[in-house]
Amino acid sequence: MSDGGTGEKTEEASPQKLKQARDKGQVAKSQDAIQALSFVMVFSVTALTLSSTTERLRHFLYSALDSAVRRGDDLPTVLEVLYEGVWIMLECSLPMLGAAFIAGLAANYIQVGFMFTAEPLKPDIKKLNPVDGFKNLFSKKKLIESLKQLIKFALVSYIAYSTVRDSMREVVLATRIDLWTGVYVGGQIILTIAKKIGLLFVIIAVADFFWQRHQFNKDMMMSKYDVKQEYKQSEGDPHAKAERKALAEELILHGSQQNVANADAVIVNPAHVAVAIKYDREKGGAPRVVAKGMRKNAETIKEVARQAGVPILRNVPLAQALHKLDLEEEIPEELYEAVAEVLNFVFELKEKEQKAQDARRQQKAPATPGPRPATTPASSASGRPGAVSRPVPGAGPATAGPRGR
Repeated sequence: MSDGGTGEKTEEASPQKLKQARDKGQVAKSQDAIQALSFVMVFSVTALTLSSTTERLRHFLYSALDSAVRRGDDLPTVLEVLYEGVWIMLECSLPMLGAAFIAGLAANYIQVGFMFTAEPLKPDIKKLNPVDGFKNLFSKKKLIESLKQLIKFALVSYIAYSTVRDSMREVVLATRIDLWTGVYVGGQIILTIAKKIGLLFVIIAVADFFWQRHQFNKDMMMSKYDVKQEYKQSEGDPHAKAERKALAEELILHGSQQNVANADAVIVNPAHVAVAIKYDREKGGAPRVVAKGMRKNAETIKEVARQAGVPILRNVPLAQALHKLDLEEEIPEELYEAVAEVLNFVFELKEKEQKAQDARRQQKAPATPGPRPATTPASSASGRPGAVSRPVPGAGPATAGPRGR
């Protein structure tokens, strides 16, 4: 899956992205779970209050008919009966409305916890775009939702049909008995249908709950590019930036001094920025930024580099580009060529210095002593002792031989 050329989404959503989505009202929530819980609670309350509700409605019906017979159909009587009927209907439906309200709150809280946001209520001109609206009608999500609703409608219709079919004998017999017994029979049939539909809605709600969780986590996944961009954006947070700056200064003044001393080169701006880079030939990979600093910290880095004999090179564009990288971050590809030129120059300079030092050591080293030269017995024409003999050709430098007797 790709998203705008940012790469395949293989990384799980970060806490920051999940928080941003939650602030916008985007959470993993199943509407079927809300509907199922509301349906079950409403019909449970209806079943519990059915007897009292039926009694009140019967009493109202008798009262209305009695008023019509005794007082006639004048306007005051009609208004009085109408007022009483509206009030009774409100009292009878209030428990069911309350159950539906509480069920909606409970289902939302169970799924997403406490959440209040006005973001979905804000006007958005993009929502008025007919092209986008037409595309959304045929999106994968809409098609799956439509198919799910069709399946639910078909199943509910079949449950209602099969229940009435199985109760057809009671329905036929109800026509031969009194009105209230027929109402009771009809209520029992409706209650049976409601139980079966409630069980169906619960099963669908559980399946839809896990499906919505899976789909939400899939939609929230991020590519490696998204993770990197999110990290760069978090760099702009003033509080986080101040904390990182203080930590960076502490590292430069303490732990990073050793990194500067072991660096291959320090690139400067020349006075405001200093960045130390290191290339590990054994581990391979790209060169890394091992220390960086600005102003006072840059002077500290340059001073440590001078004491350690690390080359300091002036390259304003490269220093600014490297300073944007994090500590221990590898050099990006676009800076390979510029950094390679710097390192080649530094390595050649070190090689020349090494050769010069080797040559100076050889010049200062003492000559290796050769074998002692051979001498002839001391003699003289006059017979005097002590005359030095000449060295044998090829025997080395001349040395003083033993004195004759």
